[in-house]
Amino acid sequence: MFRAEMVAPCGLDCNICSQALLNFNPCPGCNGSDEHKPEFCARYCGIILCEKRRANGWQFCDACPDYPCEDVMEKENRYTTQYPHRESPLENLRMIRERGMDVFLKQQECKWTCKNCGRPFSVHDRNCPCCGARV
Repeated sequence: MFRAEMVAPCGLDCNICSQALLNFNPCPGCNGSDEHKPEFCARYCGIILCEKRRANGWQFCDACPDYPCEDVMEKENRYTTQYPHRESPLENLRMIRERGMDVFLKQQECKWTCKNCGRPFSVHDRNCPCCGARV
């Protein structure tokens, strides 16, 4: 089940991160505790550490007048060009604003569920982590 609390402030869907799909000690996502997060996410991510976002209590980066900032654009460029599957934080936030979180999550679940075994697969991997099918 895809969960709203797994959508990062930048718009990335942590539901489809390979670290969140681990069977043992999965990452709780950007909005979760730092326990079991990859070191970069917990200690160095400019988006999670953004003082402006935190001070203003913004759930998502698109509430900021500086959106999209350099950190958000770095994520956008990396996730739309460097992984086997395309994921756009900017498009995700646009869809959440236009259609709502429930519609976004249903769309994500449909897009990122393995047709072979019915389990979620990762934006980072070419094969389903559960059944090994090419996705």
